[in-house]
Amino acid sequence: MTQTQTRELYETYGFVIYGRCLRILGSPQDAQDAVQIVFMKLIQNYDSIRNKQRIVPWIYTAAKHHCFNLLRKRRKFIDNDQYVELPSPERFEQEVDNRMLIDIIMRHHSPKVQEAVYYTYVERLNQNEIQRVCGQSPATVRRNLKTFKESLPHIRKRLGIA
Repeated sequence: MTQTQTRELYETYGFVIYGRCLRILGSPQDAQDAVQIVFMKLIQNYDSIRNKQRIVPWIYTAAKHHCFNLLRKRRKFIDNDQYVELPSPERFEQEVDNRMLIDIIMRHHSPKVQEAVYYTYVERLNQNEIQRVCGQSPATVRRNLKTFKESLPHIRKRLGIA
């Protein structure tokens, strides 16, 4: 890969990697360190990525794995007096129920609507960033979000949710 290609790749996807790492790690400094490593993995694996149009999911997965591995390594050094509180059975069941409900709702929509919803509400990208990531124009993103919002009352009624 040439230096120009590497620079273009970073200009296109660097902010995506940084945003994902920052959301997971919570620290701008840690996110910057993680970006360097994840970007190097992207460069190393770029030729083996078959569908270049679907590179963002690859980036999200690579960033997620790297960041969670970092968090796991850090946890090994926490004092024994500190522990991660496990959710109560009720809270765990509620989280599972919520995830299933979200999955059901999302399956009622096209992949483009799903992308607009995911990048807007989960990844918290603005419409210009979404355009760079998945190619949807800001107007299309707005239309897809409107479609999603307008479908919710109908879906809630079909699922028997008040």
